[in-house]
Amino acid sequence: MENDQKTINKLIRDNQGFVISIAQQYKHRGLDMDDLISEGNIGMLAAAKSFDTSRGKNFATYAAPFIRDAIGKAIEQLGGIYRVPRDANNPTLEKKRSRALSIDAPVGGSNELSLAKVIPDQTAPDPEKELQKSILENELKSILTDLQERDRHVVQRFYGIGVEPRTMAEIGAEMGLKRERVRQIRDHAVRAIVKKTHNVKLKDYLRG
Repeated sequence: MENDQKTINKLIRDNQGFVISIAQQYKHRGLDMDDLISEGNIGMLAAAKSFDTSRGKNFATYAAPFIRDAIGKAIEQLGGIYRVPRDANNPTLEKKRSRALSIDAPVGGSNELSLAKVIPDQTAPDPEKELQKSILENELKSILTDLQERDRHVVQRFYGIGVEPRTMAEIGAEMGLKRERVRQIRDHAVRAIVKKTHNVKLKDYLRG
């Protein structure tokens, strides 16, 4: 199902920050940030055209593979990773093509660009996971308003909603309660929250 231009424009406009967060994972890999974002937007445009808004799926989650693929292809083209052609009549080229590349070996004829530089930064925050966590926390915040103050206090601190997460022992010391009592309050609150949501991922998050 293809979306109309108005829907496509809104999806792209509302998710610019998400493209930027993914592009930041590919910094210093041969393209500057403006180019990375531009390539990411090309991927997001392709996703927006094919996204089915009626299914209720989060667009950013759907678009992420398109964005990564567009950025990755642009970096690969810059590095010339596939410049060595397949030539069955040239054993030297075939051997060069099939040999495993060192992670630090230069690619594309440039000493400035290595295979390591076209691989996403594994130490950078994963924007997809951060997005999912944010979605879950926002839903949890809305449900917390319906809980008793004590239950809400324990859940906020245990799961780190708006504050640094704390252990049950730390929460107990703060509230003047034993650790086991804090656990009972937490479990009671979780049961109440589970009854109020149909979000399977939120239920797994709370029970995890």
